[in-house]
Amino acid sequence: MAMNEGQPRLGCGRIIDEVWASIDQPPTPHERTCQDCQSARAALHHLEAVTGSMRDRDRNDPALQPSSRVREAIMMVARAEVRRSRRAPLATTPLGTIDISKQALNALIRFAASTLSGVHARRCTIASTHKQPPPQTSSTQPAPALPSPVVPSSAVPSPRAVVDVEDVRITLTVALSSQVKIPATMALLRERVGTIVEAQTAITMHQIDIVVEDLYDI
Repeated sequence: MAMNEGQPRLGCGRIIDEVWASIDQPPTPHERTCQDCQSARAALHHLEAVTGSMRDRDRNDPALQPSSRVREAIMMVARAEVRRSRRAPLATTPLGTIDISKQALNALIRFAASTLSGVHARRCTIASTHKQPPPQTSSTQPAPALPSPVVPSSAVPSPRAVVDVEDVRITLTVALSSQVKIPATMALLRERVGTIVEAQTAITMHQIDIVVEDLYDI
């Protein structure tokens, strides 16, 4: 077997990849008379059989099966990828609509809850209450189109401009320790979530619903 430009070649000049590409097909007229190609096909058939046997053995080997923690981690990543495509509308500016990934906002809210002792975040839902205005119908002739207004530089929001999200409703479900005072903890949790989200995203939240569904240490 010779080497040419990094490609393994047989003595007859063929590239080994060409033989492998047709390994599942009957030999060509050249391969039926070429000893180099016949030897390569036999070696490749043997390699395919060995790797197939090892693959089947590994598939049924209990020691190589993923644990429940690994499977759950994979599913968490898969669910996160699905949620990442969903976005919550935040505001409309002269330059277009501002939105945010619900998955990113969800993770930030859960992180904010985890910073409080005695609080375990369980579920977080983000719903938009924004409704598109109904289309206007009129029997009169449409007004002539006006030229697009020039947006002054002062109207362009800065990267840290505060975004008003009155049309986004956050519902956070938590479990608390029996050692904490629920009213005071809920007020502190609502303040903590709002502060961290605004610090990280410049978003000011106006509605954060918190539901206590369990005491985790009883």
